[in-house]
Amino acid sequence: MSKDVTFQLDPAGGLDILTTMAMPLIKQSADAIAARANGMANSMSTDPPEISVTVAVGTIKRGTRAIATIKADGNGDAHKGYIGIMALTKSKDAGRV
Repeated sequence: MSKDVTFQLDPAGGLDILTTMAMPLIKQSADAIAARANGMANSMSTDPPEISVTVAVGTIKRGTRAIATIKADGNGDAHKGYIGIMALTKSKDAGRV
């Protein structure tokens, strides 16, 4: 005897689960970029900028995603800001998975 079974997928719930599952990987990648940028900035200056990482769920054109933001804060010093930007630009390959 066979039974008919029906089920329904909730795309919004699935999106939330996948986004939550991706957050640790995104954080790991962002931390790798920040670590390399911090090393580069330390080698360029005795007073390097502070490099911080934040990970959150955000909305972009394609939908809701886990987004990592890596920020180099020069505290208003143009030279520190330049070092931070250059270090982040050169270290973006460190986060490839």
